[in-house]
Amino acid sequence: MDMSGNLKSTIMYHRSYRKLPGSLPLFLLQFVGCAVPISAATIFFYPQITRAVCIAAKTVLESAYFPGRISIVEIDYIHRIGNVSFLDLPSQFPTPFFSLMNALACLVLLIVLPRIERVKPVMIFFTLLAFIHLISSLFFIAVASRFPYEAVDSSRLYMLQQISIWFFVPIVMGLAVMPLPSSLTAKGSTMIITYVYSLIFGTVRYMVFLFILTKASLLYMAILFFALGPLIDFVYIVGIYSAHVTWLAKKVKDDYTLWKWQY
Repeated sequence: MDMSGNLKSTIMYHRSYRKLPGSLPLFLLQFVGCAVPISAATIFFYPQITRAVCIAAKTVLESAYFPGRISIVEIDYIHRIGNVSFLDLPSQFPTPFFSLMNALACLVLLIVLPRIERVKPVMIFFTLLAFIHLISSLFFIAVASRFPYEAVDSSRLYMLQQISIWFFVPIVMGLAVMPLPSSLTAKGSTMIITYVYSLIFGTVRYMVFLFILTKASLLYMAILFFALGPLIDFVYIVGIYSAHVTWLAKKVKDDYTLWKWQY
């Protein structure tokens, strides 16, 4: 009965009882047809992808270095497919004074940040980064000569890491959006947007990492990994997925024929 006292012809259950219909065969068909080809293309074309990333990064960075200091190196990855390309750049080791200044700055942050009550999760994250950077700074103060990596090592590992990320992004996004009742065009567009964004973001992050490690110091290698490393990729994946779900929710919220009601 509504507010005017008239009987309703249809009584809809509370939205907590609504369930979207799903079809496992349809999900598998769409997943295999959309997500798998993109991931497969990453594996078969990673030589061209990494080469293009290196050319773009070299073009942007070479103005900040002496001629000939940046070169593109290739190593074997999957023998029957091809090589992985990455940049070889000069390393910049920190001086003891520079490491000491970074350690003192971290100590100040470790005292100040826990006292800030606003945006507490963000403060906790930055406190963790300050602690990690403090350990790195103390290491370079004490035994800098034992640091086992150079900029070229970080460059190589980053590119190998990115191949894995570009391979799994379509799979993760496919598992997330394929069960939803949106059109195949919308699902495919979301996956392609995520993949293209991953390519662009991965390339820009590569440039930023190399520039900091070679112009500032290798001291920042650890903090860059924890602050902007692979975990940050889940941020844009979740963000794009959330945008898709928000658009879909507004579209189907009043379509009662789409929902299955459970009680």
